[in-house]
Amino acid sequence: MKKSYDENLAKLMSEARDLFKSSNFADSARKYWEAAKKLESARGLAQAEDLYHEAIKNFIRASEDNKEKKQYRLSAQNLYHVVMIFKRLGSIDDWKAATMAVVDDLVNAAQEYLLWNEYDKGIILVSTACFFLFSIEEFQTAEKYYNQYIEQIKDDPGFTRAQQILYAAGHAIQSVKNLDTNSLLNAQQLVGSHLKPGLSQITGDLFFPAIDDAVDTVVKIFRSKIKLPKIVPEFKISRDLVLGEPTDLSVFIENEGEGDANNLHFSFNIPEDIEVIDGNKEFSVEKLLPKQKTEHKLIIRCMHSSGDITHELSISITFYDQLQTKQAMMMGPYDLIFREKSLSKEHKDNLDELTERNEANYTKMCETEYIPKEACDVISELISSIIKESKEKLATEEFETVLANIQNINKIYETIDKITTNEFLTPIREAQDKEIAEKIESAIELKKEEWNIELEAIKTQLSEDHLKEKEELNQSFEEEKVELEKQKEEEWKELMEKLVLKHTDDMKEFETELIEQKEQEMEELNKKLVHENKKALEDQEAVLRDEFQQLLSESQGKKRR
Repeated sequence: MKKSYDENLAKLMSEARDLFKSSNFADSARKYWEAAKKLESARGLAQAEDLYHEAIKNFIRASEDNKEKKQYRLSAQNLYHVVMIFKRLGSIDDWKAATMAVVDDLVNAAQEYLLWNEYDKGIILVSTACFFLFSIEEFQTAEKYYNQYIEQIKDDPGFTRAQQILYAAGHAIQSVKNLDTNSLLNAQQLVGSHLKPGLSQITGDLFFPAIDDAVDTVVKIFRSKIKLPKIVPEFKISRDLVLGEPTDLSVFIENEGEGDANNLHFSFNIPEDIEVIDGNKEFSVEKLLPKQKTEHKLIIRCMHSSGDITHELSISITFYDQLQTKQAMMMGPYDLIFREKSLSKEHKDNLDELTERNEANYTKMCETEYIPKEACDVISELISSIIKESKEKLATEEFETVLANIQNINKIYETIDKITTNEFLTPIREAQDKEIAEKIESAIELKKEEWNIELEAIKTQLSEDHLKEKEELNQSFEEEKVELEKQKEEEWKELMEKLVLKHTDDMKEFETELIEQKEQEMEELNKKLVHENKKALEDQEAVLRDEFQQLLSESQGKKRR
């Protein structure tokens, strides 16, 4: 029966503890490392961190034992495992510190080999130490070691192989320091041809991944600093292509990058039906500097017999950057539509016709009583502006916009034609006449209601004014009546006094004159009273006459006595 994962893990940890107890730290570390990787695979990195740290502790213990025995190369190998574990855990500072410890051990081991005149082995370890330094971007420290050891062997003809091994590190340093492409290529070539084979001979294959990572770091740093070209092509050809007529085709190339573009090659992929009248389908440019432009022209013609036809055209471009890396790009494919007639001329004729129709439609709209002149002006100006814009777009071959504008103008014209026909206007007139009649009738009814209200108000006001005036007249009449009676009373009193004073002198004559006078005065008074108030005067006159007769009788009676 297959054992479960937990049983395997427990076994690994048990073996690791046993190896630790026996002071076999390197093997104990490997067991802990294997157990940590299994636990990470099952439960995740966080659960395996403790086991990884146990492996680190034991690799460090093994390294310390190696140093005591001056086994620096073995110490470097154990510490290299620590480097890999710290890198896996993402502990950057610890990873760099462990890498520096590996470098120290490799240099110490190299010095041991050099001391015993084993120069190839010693230089292999120095060069390997430099690449470890490259991986953590310690190029100055690497250059210091390189200069120190290259000085020792540069003049000895017997150290040619050792020089080539150390040159791998030197070229890598120069490639980053001077951004030298050849140095980078030489470093990569020497790593493969000398450094790695040398490591294999001293059973140093363990360090191959570190060497590869270092080379990748060098290339990455080099690429981040190198100035690369950026080729931006632009294709230009008229969109108004006519069968049988020649047309210009241009390709504009600009280097918008910061580095040179070398050995540019352009190849036009042109269909067989299209004839090249002038120019070459292929052309090359030796170098295109940053911000530099170039142009290539062709004159082509499509000789298809008849009918509209579409051809595809593309352009292949290749060039090399400073890393001698070949870059390839494709322009297109572009659709080249060849027509029997010029699209520009066709649209221009349509726009000219629309301009003439605009003037005719303006007159037609102005003659329609239902469209104000201001509205006619707005519509005409709108159409004129669209036609003007379309002609400008035609110059830049924006045919889709021009066609859309023409279609919109035709829709406007269709609407104008529709709204100016009798068929369209008659129902409007009828509806308008009906609406006017209904409005008039409604206004009349409303006016009648207003008049009735006003009439009632006037009647009410007249009645109130009449009553008020009547009361005022009655009051005035009463006041005049009282005044008249008072005046009459005073006059009678005065008359009586005169009669009393004169009754002793010639009474008859006096009485006759008095009667005539009184009658005359009474007549005048009666006329006045009749004018003011006939009824009141008549009543008063009767009273006066009665009084007068009584007075006369009394006067006569006194006379008789």
